[in-house]
Amino acid sequence: MYITYAEVIIRYPIIATWTNSQSEVENDLIFYAERELNSRLASHFSVPFSGSHPTIKDIAMDLVYYKALYTKDPAKAKEIKDAVIGRIEDIKEGKEYIVTDSYTTIAPNKNITQPIWSNQMDYHSVHSMLDAEDTLTRIDSDYISALEDERT
Repeated sequence: MYITYAEVIIRYPIIATWTNSQSEVENDLIFYAERELNSRLASHFSVPFSGSHPTIKDIAMDLVYYKALYTKDPAKAKEIKDAVIGRIEDIKEGKEYIVTDSYTTIAPNKNITQPIWSNQMDYHSVHSMLDAEDTLTRIDSDYISALEDERT
C-alpha cells in the first residue's frame, strides 16, 4: 500500500462520509486507486514501487478522491481525473520525476520490459495438446526434483 486511510482523510475529510467503514474505503477506493496508478505507470516504471514515494502518495490520494467523487459529482470528478491523468502523463514523458523520501528522483524508462515470471517457467508445461490420459501428460520430473530438494 502506498497510502493509508488516515492520510486520505487528512487531505480529503469528505471521504470519511463516503461510508461508515474504514475498511470499505481501504478495500473499495484505496485498493483500486493504487492499482490504477500502477497500471498507468507500468509502461515506464517497475511497479509496484518498493516504497511509498511522496509523488506516488500524492497522486494515489487524488485518485481516491476522484473515485469517491465520481458517483456524486461526475463533472467535478472528470476535472480531477483529467488533472491527475495529465500529471501521470507528464511523469511518463519525463516532464516531472517521481521524488522519493530521500529526495532523489526516479526518471521514467520508456524501454522497460518486464518478463512475465512464473515459479514454473523453467519446466515443461503439464497441459498440452495431448489428451489428459496420455502417458506424456505429467508434471516435469525436473520440477518434482526441485520440489523435493526444497524439502530436504
